[in-house]
Amino acid sequence: MVHDARVAALCRHHGVRELWIADRDFGRFPGLKVRNPLAG
Repeated sequence: MVHDARVAALCRHHGVRELWIADRDFGRFPGLKVRNPLAG
């Protein structure tokens, strides 16, 4: 979870608002919208 928090913090710092990833764990971080590119 520490690694996920670091990635989420870096995304927010650089203005990334949406993360396309199949990992649902990133949904717990506020301000970061998660989309699964594999879901239909």
